[in-house]
Amino acid sequence: MINMFKNGFTLLEMIVAIGVFSVAILIAISSFLNLEGIEKKVQAGLEVQTNLRFALEIMAKEIRTGTSYHCSLSPGIEPVSCPSGLGSFSFKNAGGAVIIYRLNAERIEKSSDGGSVFQPLTASNIKVENLKFYAVGAETGDDIQPRVLINMKASSPTRSGENAFGFQTMVSQRKPAP
Repeated sequence: MINMFKNGFTLLEMIVAIGVFSVAILIAISSFLNLEGIEKKVQAGLEVQTNLRFALEIMAKEIRTGTSYHCSLSPGIEPVSCPSGLGSFSFKNAGGAVIIYRLNAERIEKSSDGGSVFQPLTASNIKVENLKFYAVGAETGDDIQPRVLINMKASSPTRSGENAFGFQTMVSQRKPAP
């Protein structure tokens, strides 16, 4: 008698197995691609944060040791407070040079020569939407410790939209008023 039963898989069983395996691979690839997109968005956000922190730290360091605070492009003769906030800030640094920070064309810029030449502090791919300086106690003889609040909002484009961030810091003048 001939044995009609053979060991192995039927064609139908192979088609079902390949179909289940294909669905599992598609789900895995889809998850991997989604994670890759999330990782790129996180990296872009970290780049924006690092760049803005760097710009904020540069400004804070120099403002801390400066004098004659003004929320304008020209420092003038007398220090002037600006509790309502303005988009540019000038002062004299520890070496006596006039320093100006401003927002221009969605980038933070710095001038170390009183406004003749400005250098960008933020990268070109970062869009600074808002930069405000609030100076309090800048006038001499008011017995208020001079301090400056720096507030900024910036974003960076990604494939799925924009990464937006807000930063704020308070800087107190280290040099006592005369």
